[in-house]
Amino acid sequence: MASPLRVLVAVDFSAQSLAAVRVARSLVQRTDGILTFVHVRPSSDVRAAVAEERGALLRGDEGDLARAMAAYYEQRFEKSLRRRKDEAVRLLPGEPARELCREACRGYDLLVMGTHGRGRAAAFLLGSTVQEVLVRSPIPLVIVPQKRAP
Repeated sequence: MASPLRVLVAVDFSAQSLAAVRVARSLVQRTDGILTFVHVRPSSDVRAAVAEERGALLRGDEGDLARAMAAYYEQRFEKSLRRRKDEAVRLLPGEPARELCREACRGYDLLVMGTHGRGRAAAFLLGSTVQEVLVRSPIPLVIVPQKRAP
C-alpha cells in the first residue's frame, strides 16, 4: 500500500491563504492524505509583536512576550483554521520563502499556497513569496489564485 500524500499548506491568515487551506483539505480528503499548516513569523518576538500589531505586549519582560506571542499564534491558528484533530500546525521563525522551502524538504509531497494576485508588474517590483518558492521549492507546488470579481 502506498504511503499517504503529505501536504504542507502555507498560511499567512489572508483570504488567499485560507482559500489554499480549503483546496488542500479537499485534496487530502480525496487521497486520505496528511495535512500540515505552516506559518512563518518574524524571527524575534519583538518583530512578531510589531508585525501582528501587538505592541502592548512589549511592556512586559522578554519571557512574558515569548509566552504571549506563542499563545497569540495558537489562538490565531485555531480561530482562522478551525483545525481538525488530524491536522498539524508548524510555526517557524524566519524569512517566509526560505523557511517554507526548508520545511518542504522534511518529507512532504506537495506544497499549497495562495497568491495575492497583484499582477506581473507589482510582483516584479515588490517581489513575491510565491515566486521565490516556485523557483526554490524542492517539491511540487500548487498555487491557488485569488478569486476575481466577475
